[in-house]
Amino acid sequence: MALTYLDLQNEVKRRATRNDGGQNYDTAIKNSINSSLFRIAREALWRQLRRKTYITTKTSYTTGSGAVSVTSAGTTVNVTGATFITDGIEVGRRVKISNDSTYHIIRQVTGETSFVMDSAYAATSHTTATYEILPQEQYNLPLQCGHKVFLWHEEYGSPLQMEYIPDQEFYYASWNLTQTSVPIYYRMWSENMLIKDILTPTSFAVFSSDSDDTNIDISIFGTVEGYPDYEVIRNNGVTVTTGSKTFSDVDRVVKGSSSYGRISVTASGDTSIVYSVLPVGDTTAGLQRRKIQVYPLPNTEFDINVYFYKEPLRLVNDNDVHELGQEFDEAIILLSVSKIKGEDGQNETSTFYALYKDEISSLKKTNSDKIDWFPKLHRPYRRGNDFIVSGLKYSQLGANYGPSRRY
Repeated sequence: MALTYLDLQNEVKRRATRNDGGQNYDTAIKNSINSSLFRIAREALWRQLRRKTYITTKTSYTTGSGAVSVTSAGTTVNVTGATFITDGIEVGRRVKISNDSTYHIIRQVTGETSFVMDSAYAATSHTTATYEILPQEQYNLPLQCGHKVFLWHEEYGSPLQMEYIPDQEFYYASWNLTQTSVPIYYRMWSENMLIKDILTPTSFAVFSSDSDDTNIDISIFGTVEGYPDYEVIRNNGVTVTTGSKTFSDVDRVVKGSSSYGRISVTASGDTSIVYSVLPVGDTTAGLQRRKIQVYPLPNTEFDINVYFYKEPLRLVNDNDVHELGQEFDEAIILLSVSKIKGEDGQNETSTFYALYKDEISSLKKTNSDKIDWFPKLHRPYRRGNDFIVSGLKYSQLGANYGPSRRY
């Protein structure tokens, strides 16, 4: 079993400070251990960090169709019988309403039966219109999903690896953004700490799954009245605590200390609308949620498999154990000692760093993943000037892989 956080601290202190019994180096040692952990995680594709899971697509939504009220030149739509919030309808999805040729974009979900569009309804007023919210384009990748990731599914009856395509190349191709079929491409661009975008400008509430989580500050950073702003809401166990500021957008949600339970950040008026969940233990730096956009829009609901290398969590409590395993203890210690000695101007800095590099080289021989999928050539007439069918994309392996064009 890997050493605990406290064991690592003690060993780094012993080697870096020659058994200095004081506390002068304690904070520096803790920081160096975590930064070393993150650095080592980036050194190679470690088997210990390889994970797999799946995401489920969402197709068209028409609940309540035929009972749609919309006013000419208006942007608010009311749909009797719909349950938008319960069914997880998110902002950003496109919607088509009868008698109007425009595909509008949902900008706000204002209730279970109403939403606001980005542009005005161009036809005559209706009380019994039909509508269709197009399939969902954007999905969250798993928590702590690193940049090494690939997606595949079996919706065609056999495994198909989805192809990563940069946004610039995607829009340069001028594809039909409303096309529905089986997704074969994905794009990656946005990243934040929310499970989903804010449905409508709102203030937030926080509460924990554990009554012992009192006096934990939850900091929310985002946009208030068009300007960057933040608010700190102090969690009070399982009791719901409400903030006062109304956010139209949020970038980060972090907690000030470790927690015993899961802390939920919800809409203040409806705690069933969950925007973020901070897991048990440490996430003081927050958990990033990377987003992907699939194309074409999914015409059925099915699972997309996600294979990825996760980013390790920060160590906080003395009994925390890092995720790389005991074989990596020595590398973490050596790199941490090298950092402490370097900050202190000691002559042994390069010696410990050389020992670290030798240890990493040895770990790579036994613990780094062997690539089990490869790029291969294809016929010249396919994909225009591109001459490689990518297995791993250039964004995953380097500039020599993927499409020949660069933007």
